[in-house]
Amino acid sequence: MSSRSFFEQVRDNKGCAVIVAGSDSDRAHIQRIVESLDAYGIPREVRICSAHKAPGALLELIGEYEEAGGAIAFVAVAGGTDALSGTLSFVSLSPVISCPPDAPNESCLRNPPGSSNAAIFDPRNVGRFIAQMYAPLNGEYRERLRGSRDEKVRSLEAKDREFRQGFDS
Repeated sequence: MSSRSFFEQVRDNKGCAVIVAGSDSDRAHIQRIVESLDAYGIPREVRICSAHKAPGALLELIGEYEEAGGAIAFVAVAGGTDALSGTLSFVSLSPVISCPPDAPNESCLRNPPGSSNAAIFDPRNVGRFIAQMYAPLNGEYRERLRGSRDEKVRSLEAKDREFRQGFDS
């Protein structure tokens, strides 16, 4: 991670992420999201804040990040009834991605109109989605996306050659 503060990186307007978890009980799931963000070099912070138990604190948290200005995506990690993603996506001006630890929990898909969160059930895909979202603002994300895509294509081509040789013998 950078030696610059998170808010300095936010103000660069190149794309950052704030993972907001409803509790600390989903540490392994959060860690997989963090790893997916780190793979693309996306600056991130992790916060614990419950929409059910501390709604005022959640509103303050949203305001704190919005005051910084810049491109931020929130990642909501909440299971059960998931009020977190609905509240984040209604109140925040930034995009919200729901990544429930108990997927395929679909409560995050049933938010009312005005709560426009995306849902990604596999935490390994969150970083790629955010990199794609902010690639027009950030050349480093574009290059990492291209590199990841090209590596997967090379791997598939190698497996294809290996597979064909096994049958041509």
